[in-house]
Amino acid sequence: MSRKFSGLLFVSTVMGLLASAEPAKADLNYNIYESSGNVVIETDGSLSALPTSTGPNQCGASGVYSAVPAVICTGPDIPAPQYLISGPTSFTTGSGSIFPASSVSGITSAFAGHLQTFIIDNSYVLGTPIIGDAIFNGRTLADFGLTPASGLLGTWTLVGTTESINVRVVPGPLPLLGVGAAIGFSRRLRRRINAYRSQAQN
Repeated sequence: MSRKFSGLLFVSTVMGLLASAEPAKADLNYNIYESSGNVVIETDGSLSALPTSTGPNQCGASGVYSAVPAVICTGPDIPAPQYLISGPTSFTTGSGSIFPASSVSGITSAFAGHLQTFIIDNSYVLGTPIIGDAIFNGRTLADFGLTPASGLLGTWTLVGTTESINVRVVPGPLPLLGVGAAIGFSRRLRRRINAYRSQAQN
């Protein structure tokens, strides 16, 4: 009897601590990995704040990777609001420029380290998942001057916020990376369902 009570007390204490914890800072991640003989650049994460837009801009190609200067574009090449970012002008490793991608999908987003700018589709709703990609068929990480061990290539901050944009090489699609990734995927799925329900009610 006392053991059950202790277990329930422990669970309720942990749940209370989780509920009272501050929400994690939002990040947008550009994940680069090889999959079935192709290189994929895929976004995950979300943004909870954006600075004032400095006007519209667009990438100029559907799907771009460039190491020097640091440029990545995912999703369709359409005009989108531009925001100032702060960070390096090139990746810590990698080489060359490869564009356009063989295919793109999802939310349009892009950044240019040398111009210190970031764009994201005007339809993006803060706090919702940013899901987009650019797929380069018949390419390997070596074509990008990268290896599976390259890791984090750079981090940028949206000016006036605490929001971060990270570019990193990962072993594979995020849902396959383990428990931490599965939890993140579950959260994104839950957010997407809640957003859908909210839209359906309006």
